[in-house]
Amino acid sequence: MTSWCQAPNGRQLGGQRRTLNGVSTRKLIIASLVCGLLILVAGTAKLLQTANDTDSTPNLLKIGTAAVVGDITVRVNDVQVTPRRTLVNVTVSGLRGTTPLEGWSMLANGEITEPVGSADCPTAAEDVTCTIEFVPAVGTPTIVWVGNGEKWQWLGS
Repeated sequence: MTSWCQAPNGRQLGGQRRTLNGVSTRKLIIASLVCGLLILVAGTAKLLQTANDTDSTPNLLKIGTAAVVGDITVRVNDVQVTPRRTLVNVTVSGLRGTTPLEGWSMLANGEITEPVGSADCPTAAEDVTCTIEFVPAVGTPTIVWVGNGEKWQWLGS
């Protein structure tokens, strides 16, 4: 039986320095501690950067709440998820020269999708209430409208 200080061939290990391809264990431990400290410093810097970032506050609204962006007022009135599609009833007013479908998207199923169409949205109108069709959503969809440099989100039901 070999003791903890003997190699299996019976030679004494005491006094020998253990190395891994020429790098001592002590150097490997010091290198891992330095890497750990660098990761800790980087994580702290990112946390402070995120905590001080006030520009990325999302504009999250309840269904039925209006968003006012300049002269444009946008409201998601209702969201219905069916097995074949997701129907979003919206009211848009103050449009000038753009279609009511412009700027809408949906976050669901882990991806952002554009509208697939609308049966009752006119191609151009200043004030309109219509239903926008999206792909079927699994779970709770988030409806997004981007216009005039702002982004508004409504959490579906």
